[in-house]
Amino acid sequence: MPDINNITLGVSDDTGFTFSTTVIAYPKPSYVVLFEKSTNNNGIWDSMTVNTINNFTVHLNKTTVNQADYGIYLLNITNSFGISTIHVDVVPQSK
Repeated sequence: MPDINNITLGVSDDTGFTFSTTVIAYPKPSYVVLFEKSTNNNGIWDSMTVNTINNFTVHLNKTTVNQADYGIYLLNITNSFGISTIHVDVVPQSK
C-alpha cells in the first residue's frame, strides 16, 4: 500500500488536476474515490494501471475545478490483507 497518506494539491479555478499514486499490493487491490462533501466522487475520472503482478498505479483526473470542488477526496484502497486511505486535499493555489 502507499507510503504517503496525506496529499495536498494546489489548483487554480477553471483548471483541472491529475494525480496518481503507486500501490504495491498482492492480490490486486480495488479502490473507490469519495468526496467529503457528497456521496459521489464529484466528477473525477479514475483508472488503475497494472505495472507488474504486485505493482499498480491509480490515476485520478478532473478536467475542470470550481469552488465546489475544493475539499478532501478519499482514495480507499483495499485487498484481502487490509485497507489504506489516501486523503487528497484539493485547495486553491496561492497566487
